[in-house]
Amino acid sequence: MQLIEKTPPITAANQPAVDISQLEYIAFSGQHDLVHGIYRSIPREDRRRYTSKYVLSEVIVGGVKKLRKFLAVSAEEAANDEKSFIDQTLKQFIQSCRNGRIYPRELFQSILLWADELVKLSLLNEAVCYYEEALQLGAGKYPDLQARLLIDRASVLNTLGEFPQAQTLLASLAERPYVITDRNLIPELMFNLGRESLLKGDIEYYKELLFRGLRHFYANIDDRRMFVDQICKTYRRFYRVVLSRSVSPADKILFVLHWMYFKMSGVRLLNGTRLTSLVRLVVLGYVYAVNYVRIGTAVRAPQPVNGSVSPFARSSNGNGQRVAPRPRTIRNNILLTRAMGGIGDLLMMTPGLHALSRKYPREEIHFAIPRRYFPLFEGNQDVTLVDIDDQPLRYDSYYKWLNFSDCPATRVETLTAPRVKRSRIDIFARAMGIRFVRFWRMDRRPRYFVSDDEKVFAAWFWGAHELEGKQVIGVQLHAEEVYRNYPHMEQLVRALAHDKTVLLFDGESIHGFEFPNVIKVDSLSMRKAFALAGKCDAIVAPDSSFVHLAAAFDIPCVALYGPIDGKVRTAHYPKCRYLDVRTKLGCIPCWRNDQIPCKLTNMRNSVCLQDIAVLDIVRNVNELLIRKA
Repeated sequence: MQLIEKTPPITAANQPAVDISQLEYIAFSGQHDLVHGIYRSIPREDRRRYTSKYVLSEVIVGGVKKLRKFLAVSAEEAANDEKSFIDQTLKQFIQSCRNGRIYPRELFQSILLWADELVKLSLLNEAVCYYEEALQLGAGKYPDLQARLLIDRASVLNTLGEFPQAQTLLASLAERPYVITDRNLIPELMFNLGRESLLKGDIEYYKELLFRGLRHFYANIDDRRMFVDQICKTYRRFYRVVLSRSVSPADKILFVLHWMYFKMSGVRLLNGTRLTSLVRLVVLGYVYAVNYVRIGTAVRAPQPVNGSVSPFARSSNGNGQRVAPRPRTIRNNILLTRAMGGIGDLLMMTPGLHALSRKYPREEIHFAIPRRYFPLFEGNQDVTLVDIDDQPLRYDSYYKWLNFSDCPATRVETLTAPRVKRSRIDIFARAMGIRFVRFWRMDRRPRYFVSDDEKVFAAWFWGAHELEGKQVIGVQLHAEEVYRNYPHMEQLVRALAHDKTVLLFDGESIHGFEFPNVIKVDSLSMRKAFALAGKCDAIVAPDSSFVHLAAAFDIPCVALYGPIDGKVRTAHYPKCRYLDVRTKLGCIPCWRNDQIPCKLTNMRNSVCLQDIAVLDIVRNVNELLIRKA
């Protein structure tokens, strides 16, 4: 065994305390090895001051990599010490989030990373504890991470012989395919659930899951072959599947099409020909129709205790938004599901939803989203809201199902980046089936409605702060994804507040910005904050929700863009000016996201946003105000 000498911690006596903001910057730039080394050198009693989600998540990433290096050279003592350190850091991360009652994505990514590493170390019970804790802390806020947590937890329970519990976990996810944001997880989910059902002795459910694995829409042909092979093994003969009374006609057609395709692919003369490609398109087209148009067998869903469920009724929650109870038969209605936000995307869906409601005036559009986004649709009569996190939806009972949890805009942008030409408003509308004349005549302005009470509140606020007759600029301080943030926001606010009043909006407490003529708006509800934004003379915002909100209110906006193409995102906003530095940096737009580092610096922060001059922003605000006057 090769011995590795562990470096003793550097105490405060021989090294000055590490500046928290400096360490956070290093962490945000993705330098996990450096962050890990610095953090380990800090005395244990002082580490509690370092609660940044970026610091702690990067420390855990660096710790896992260090642990793997120790295990590769059989340095067991060093590996045990590193494991103990990672456990302590993750527990500190969890406790700091509990104290602040904020559970960021980075927390659940860290738990998932460490739990998976514990599984590789054969520490299964410890891994299960972390999976359970992540789910209790609210991993459901991030549907992609929740699905991965449930599948991994079920896999560990299966290894431990807890077959009924593993089946229950997987079944709860299988009955809600509309919360799975990555369709490539579906075959793994269905196949594992089928295995658990077979081990439990539920043979009929196992057979149903094999056909459901074919029925769900995903493009990976190798995964489809897995289900076809398993069906052939289960029934032993092709004709037994075709003649079976327990298999629906739609599923028989589905199986035969797949079977034909794989047989043709196995013939050397036909493999790769146009005929084989045509059959593949027919297979995927039929699968798409089975999923999103009402065809074929209904999916088994948990039965209610009393044996009946009321159909959807058009009802209101008292705020002008329609909320639907659970359905039984809603065959003439349309279901659109979206397991996540964000607010900007939901606003960009509203033009398409309005066009869809006009296309189907006699049907209801049931929009299933997390309840926390319901306030965004108060007063919007285009949709009937459904809580996507409530009991499983009978999506098979609808005339049409549109699954936007598997985001169509993300798919289009991923395939066409960096030459993305279509705005998300257009992509969402096309994905809803808005075509031809309806598409070209569609009103592309986002739809948001301020209630009478909110207008009264905004008027009171204006009077209380003596804003009547003054030029008021609304500034959104942060975007939800930090790589879109403008780094010189403090200088910008100071410059704008020189001769104007600035309303500074943020979802968290705002620290600093103690300038004259600056009013912080950080303690109001979303709708009250939006009502105030609607009374501003202009909006300044990074690539985030306030850009689309300004378009909904038809007020001038200066939008600050970096990696994402502002020309595309604001194409339908005539009163919006986007600013970027594409004339200086030819890599703009690169269309990267928070998980992909900048290609120029290999860091997470966007260097392109740093070069947008404060004076250019102020000049554009002034020009828009003159034009408005």
